[in-house]
Amino acid sequence: MLLGYSLEAKGNYKAALQNFIIATDLFKKMKIKSKLAQCYTAMGIVYWYQGFSDKAIEYYKKNISICLEIKDENGVAASYGNIAIIFDERKDLDNALMYYKKALVIFEKNRRPMQMAACLDNMSLVFKQQKEFKTALDFNLRSYNLRESIGDTIGMLASMENLGSIFIALKKYDDAIQISERVVEIANRLGAKEDVKYAYLNLKEAYEAKKDYPAANVILNKLMEVKDSLRNIENANQIAELETKFKTKEKEIELSEVKLIQQLRDKENSEQLKRKNYFIIILIVIGVLIVLIGILLLKRFIDKQKIVEAINKKNEAIEAQKIVIDKAYQELSEKNKDITDSIKYAQKIQQAVLPSQKFILDELSKTKTEHFILFKPKDIVSGDFYWFHKTDKALFYVTADSTGHGVPGGFMSMLGINLLNEIVIERGVTNPGEILNRLREEIVRSLKTDDGYSKDGMDAVVCKIDFETNTLEYAAANNPIYIVRNNELIVLSAQKMPVGYSDNMQSFETNVIPLNSADCIYSITDGFADQFGGPKGKKFKYKQLKELLLSINDNVMQDQFTILNESFENWKGDLEQVDDVCVVGLKI
Repeated sequence: MLLGYSLEAKGNYKAALQNFIIATDLFKKMKIKSKLAQCYTAMGIVYWYQGFSDKAIEYYKKNISICLEIKDENGVAASYGNIAIIFDERKDLDNALMYYKKALVIFEKNRRPMQMAACLDNMSLVFKQQKEFKTALDFNLRSYNLRESIGDTIGMLASMENLGSIFIALKKYDDAIQISERVVEIANRLGAKEDVKYAYLNLKEAYEAKKDYPAANVILNKLMEVKDSLRNIENANQIAELETKFKTKEKEIELSEVKLIQQLRDKENSEQLKRKNYFIIILIVIGVLIVLIGILLLKRFIDKQKIVEAINKKNEAIEAQKIVIDKAYQELSEKNKDITDSIKYAQKIQQAVLPSQKFILDELSKTKTEHFILFKPKDIVSGDFYWFHKTDKALFYVTADSTGHGVPGGFMSMLGINLLNEIVIERGVTNPGEILNRLREEIVRSLKTDDGYSKDGMDAVVCKIDFETNTLEYAAANNPIYIVRNNELIVLSAQKMPVGYSDNMQSFETNVIPLNSADCIYSITDGFADQFGGPKGKKFKYKQLKELLLSINDNVMQDQFTILNESFENWKGDLEQVDDVCVVGLKI
């Protein structure tokens, strides 16, 4: 089954499907229904990726049947959501809405706010397609409020983008402009370029609806703004230069006429006796001048017409080029939307696999243990991940940094989470060093190809807090653990090797350290310390991070989370986030 996930991550769908079929037969014989249900979901996703939506629905329904037998309500709801997405893509909106409603009822019952928000947002999009805009608005606001309550910033942006398009449909153009400008502000701060793009599309549509075409044109031509302005200035300068030349010539002719008349008057006063003799000559000269002036004016008119025609042709060429660019931009936008929708779906899968904040809070509150999790993916999906498991006597948790980030890192993180569930929960391995050894073995085996061993893997920290002995047992691969005790920071060193294939394949060791009341334990990945920013654009570094942890350890954990998050954002400023960030803190 794990090999199937690995092949699916590499895009080898045929081989992945074969492995899932083999796993399905095995789990049927072993009567492990939970794993059988997972296989059906995985097969449905593979068929969906390849465009066989009917086959995908068939396997999602098989998953539902198994989940109903084993009373896994969240698994049932997840498959309802997957089926709804397929009907949504087919524009079968009534069926899509029916399955979204079924999923929402279960998620509400089990208090899964992130999944509830995703359902509400998708239902809002369906109502919008059905032109039930007020209902779409109600569902959108419910989704936004849920995401705001759990601090899901990226989800909030998605809801705000949808809200902007609903306001446009309701002809509330000023509201649409206000919310879209807010999305641009937040998305620019987060470096979420796709969200900036969709916000600009809403702004363009709103301004066009208000017939504010100058503003709409500014939004539409954002990328070509400088070139267009330069071309417009050049054209205006050419016309102004021609007009200046024309007026100069016209003035010269007028001065010539005045001068000639003055000369004639002087001659008339001084040589009245010769007037008759010169009168004919004067008339001839005036006639010649009139002809010359006419020729000059005609030539000027012809030249001006040629210039106007040239400018018109140039403007036509510019307009044609603009149409081509707009078409290419639209095609690129559609392709980017398809890719982004696929990645967002992968994000939903990853969020469903990660333990929920409510589950962790409920479990830790039983032992009066405070905690926070600072989790900031660089892209939509994350290579960093965290994992929790609690028994009656101990708490197990893992902080890990997979190779890469984005979609490849996301697949590695889901592989790691599934392996940890299997090693700790199903096999009952409780020694941290042995957990890392087993995890390394499974990763190396899963990623082995005909060409040899892949060096992909992860850096990870496994912690076990024994509540009976009040001790911390840990094993660390590359990433250290920090303990702040009595205003002193203690560094628990890591072994310098990854959880994966490498030149150093020694066994991971388990270390034990007694815990005191009010100890703060921090496990981190390298994304926080490696972030560029500050006044000189340099890395944050571990030294500054340790000083920050030492300075905030007297605060409650929620305040520590706020300080760490604000410190990271202030340091990053307008720079792009360089890596996924994960910091887990516990106070005993």
